[in-house]
Amino acid sequence: MNTGIKNKLNVLYLSRWYPNRYDPMPGLFIQRHAEAAALNCNIGVVYVHPSEEKTTQKFEVIEDDINGVPTVMVYYKAVKSNFPIVTPFCKITRFYRANFIGIRRLEQSMGKFNLLHIHILTRLGIIGLYYKWFKGINFVISEHWSRYLPATANFTGILRKSISRLVVKNAAAVTTVTENLAQAMKSHKLKNENYRVLANVLSPDFLEHDPQSNNKIEKHKIVHVSCFEDKSKNISGILRVIKKLGDSRSDFSFTLVGDGMDFERMKNYASEIKINPEILKFTGLLEGKSLVDVMSDSSALLIFSNYENFPVVINEAMSLGVPVISTNVGGIAEYLNETNGILIPRGDENELFAILNRLFDGGYKFDNKKFSLKAKDDFSMENVGKQLYNIYLKAL
Repeated sequence: MNTGIKNKLNVLYLSRWYPNRYDPMPGLFIQRHAEAAALNCNIGVVYVHPSEEKTTQKFEVIEDDINGVPTVMVYYKAVKSNFPIVTPFCKITRFYRANFIGIRRLEQSMGKFNLLHIHILTRLGIIGLYYKWFKGINFVISEHWSRYLPATANFTGILRKSISRLVVKNAAAVTTVTENLAQAMKSHKLKNENYRVLANVLSPDFLEHDPQSNNKIEKHKIVHVSCFEDKSKNISGILRVIKKLGDSRSDFSFTLVGDGMDFERMKNYASEIKINPEILKFTGLLEGKSLVDVMSDSSALLIFSNYENFPVVINEAMSLGVPVISTNVGGIAEYLNETNGILIPRGDENELFAILNRLFDGGYKFDNKKFSLKAKDDFSMENVGKQLYNIYLKAL
């Protein structure tokens, strides 16, 4: 494992979401933040996850160097019993033991850490408090979860709220990907004097692509990329609009990229409402260059979510010079405007139908290369890495 460079800040990343052996997608944007921060600091990542297979091993430790970032994965034996009080206590105890096993292993190769960067509250924030109160090591929080937004109303429980408020109050800084999420957190009395908006990072696959004008495509191709969870992503709404469009014209196609809990249900729904299979394709999960190829060949990216924070796929589309059609939810309007896309009201299928018809008829023009260059600058590893470094310096 890479032991880092002397005289650089040693920063420990603890994250509740991270790409793992069961799923390569969750927390991918956090991995990119770690790689961006590693341009100026020694970054080490600890991630823990309950084992999803039968095992007699309580803790399995895997050390790796992922894109130059020392990473320790700890898979711990899941607690299968279901007894009040006892089972939750066993689960949380095993979670914290796994984290401290990973931290100790990482310290053996990297040495002591100068700072902690906590991604996703609330459990890991308690480790941040421990390091601040008992070891004099400060911590920074990055929150990515949409549970604070009024549309989700998932930030509940007196104990969770009380602990979260204590953690946030003691953090040296709190970063969110949008001002909208920061305001939502503040509305729950999660108070900190140093909230910062920090964008997600583009992967090199997107930065290397040279966008071409897509204003003169004969057959329009619309792409949707998501985790296929219909409650939030409203994929069923997209399918109904596709059906309506397909009944009146055939000069377009839709490609739905991703996998998730509602993937098969959405495929079945498309068959039930009799969408012409020639205009609709489900690809499943795509990554890296395969994803770039599909997105860059599209007339627009469509996001029709009922609620969002700011999905990284919007950054990616912009960097490719692909305009974005999105519902005006979460903090999307902080990045999306008439120069790079179109905002529509949440759940408005009639408006989406009208906008897509207008797009197919040549009613919208965009300077694809111009907004691509801006996105590549705003969301580059160098830019975000520099911002992270400045946040760390102030935290010390």
